[in-house]
Amino acid sequence: MRIAIFTLVLFFVSNLPVHAACSKKEVCAMLGKSNHFEILDKCPGAGSLLAECKKSSETTIEDLPQAKFVDNGDGTVTDTVNNLVWMQKGHQDKKGVLRKVKLREAKKIAAAASNAGRDNWRLPSLPELKTLVFGERVVNISGQKSWINPVFDDGRGHYYWTSTTCAEVSVITDRYQKKLCQQGDSAAWLVHFNINAVFWHFIKTENFHVWLVSDL
Repeated sequence: MRIAIFTLVLFFVSNLPVHAACSKKEVCAMLGKSNHFEILDKCPGAGSLLAECKKSSETTIEDLPQAKFVDNGDGTVTDTVNNLVWMQKGHQDKKGVLRKVKLREAKKIAAAASNAGRDNWRLPSLPELKTLVFGERVVNISGQKSWINPVFDDGRGHYYWTSTTCAEVSVITDRYQKKLCQQGDSAAWLVHFNINAVFWHFIKTENFHVWLVSDL
């Protein structure tokens, strides 16, 4: 009987997760690399620690001053307040197609661009791209309605990448709700002008578009 009980105890002990007693530091370190289910699988009972880690790791970012846009007449628009030059519409390939790309490719496209005689194009940060958002849904130069300053062309209303990752900004509040991202460098923020919303998604997702900006 004793042998049977000892065998049972040994069985359960040997099958306990290796990280069953994870510290708060260990749980917080995993938060930016693994999802909640993976963490709880490694650290059963770490739910309360996850909540503490979330609270302590929430980082926000300030908006830029309200932009003042000037149409340059060459497919670009200058923001004279924030000293930025924007392409007037989302980046298209040589066939005029708005390609869906991963964040890494979006950055490469921006770095290789030479539109309007400029070669210092890049992806905008989240605060920069948000300056294009207009206060109401109006007709822009595409002839379609969108929550974008009417000097721009957002006729297709797509999501656009920003260079701001969740490691830099973990929480934002748009006109819908507060949104939290605990995925670290594996995810980045996007702006959708057609509905005036901010989202985050994994950087390896090949489903979003590119809008170029350069420093004046």
